[in-house]
Amino acid sequence: MVLPTRSRPPAGPVAVVLSSGANLGAVQVGVLRALVEHGVRPDLIVGCSIGALNGAALAEDPTAAGVARLEHAWTSAEQRGVLPRPWLPPAVALIRRGDAVADRDGLHRLIERSVTATSFADLEVPLHCVATDVEACADAWFSEGPLLEALLASSAMPAMFPPVTIDGRRYIDGAVVSDVPVSRAVALGARTIYVLEVGPLSSRGWSASRRPLGAAIEAYWVARRHRFQRELEAVPPAVEVHLMPHGDPPRLRLGDFTHTADLISAAHAASSAYLDALRPLGTPA
Repeated sequence: MVLPTRSRPPAGPVAVVLSSGANLGAVQVGVLRALVEHGVRPDLIVGCSIGALNGAALAEDPTAAGVARLEHAWTSAEQRGVLPRPWLPPAVALIRRGDAVADRDGLHRLIERSVTATSFADLEVPLHCVATDVEACADAWFSEGPLLEALLASSAMPAMFPPVTIDGRRYIDGAVVSDVPVSRAVALGARTIYVLEVGPLSSRGWSASRRPLGAAIEAYWVARRHRFQRELEAVPPAVEVHLMPHGDPPRLRLGDFTHTADLISAAHAASSAYLDALRPLGTPA
């Protein structure tokens, strides 16, 4: 499924699939820069949560300039307010009244700094982003209409941000149902897929939990990793999938953006080395 070397151009159509990842979304910026520098121009972009936001930026301008704009948005000092650092003990934060511990103002600002398009129709490359329809208990896909509301819905992390209401329906983070939507790219006809998974789904394991909340979070990630592996196993043999390396980012607390530049740099270096190995034989570096 993943080819270390090849002597032919990529089979098309080409898709880029971007997972959720919160502040680790910075990793995707480094991978996108490497893809653009190596001449990868997708025919389709599929994103979830922060991956939908990064994917929208690429869809609007799939060039080095477009990725540079996204990188500037991520490294801006203002960006550190997207996910607030915890100011309440976890137990207190979880039982306080309301459906979220934060508003979405910071996320809204990051979207505005990253993407100028207001509609899916304004994008250069087709974008599909996923959210979770709360009442239907199912995935909901957005590929047309207003862009901002769809990105906010896809990124509405449960308990962190309030649900987003669109046309009378409530939506939360797409990661609840489709964290790394590889199957969507396959269903849309992609034959070469670059997967930018930046969470712990590719982790080899977790350290033993010391608290009940940690054990619950571990179980949540095990379930998501299992679903991701099943999606990969279901990819038809004719589809070429590349799980892009990301430089093994450290685990960070939500709201910690102090390592953003390092995350981008490490992911760019790891992905560039991988893509160098994929160059068709005889192609100059």
